[in-house]
Amino acid sequence: MITQEQLPMVTIADMNDTHLEEMLLINRLETAVMEEDLEAVSKTLQELIEHTSIHFCDEEKKMEETAFPEFKSHKGEHDRHLHELDSIASYFKKNKDTHALSAYIRGNLGPWFLHHIETMDTMTAAYLQQAAVQGTAK
Repeated sequence: MITQEQLPMVTIADMNDTHLEEMLLINRLETAVMEEDLEAVSKTLQELIEHTSIHFCDEEKKMEETAFPEFKSHKGEHDRHLHELDSIASYFKKNKDTHALSAYIRGNLGPWFLHHIETMDTMTAAYLQQAAVQGTAK
């Protein structure tokens, strides 16, 4: 489980709110997996994919509007992550393997999420905030 204390904060409040929502979904998914509640796992996994897609789309729009120089690499990481989530969801739908999903959440999803915020999102938020102050959005 990811705790709120572990969640890195960035300089833009709405990004922090989105990250908190996503953390809660990841934790809810992990709980459903631990309880082997297959229906809740399927539902929460789909909610996580939908939330993450919207999250990334909104963030990418802001990056494009401000001509964020690292847009391509940041979007590439978003695309890779969404593809991975879709693959895991497909695997789970087919195999109902809660052990594999648990390993993915603890070994990849959780650590990736925290690292992505700490690195890419922190840098992006600082740039977006500076662009807003300077009025450089398109």
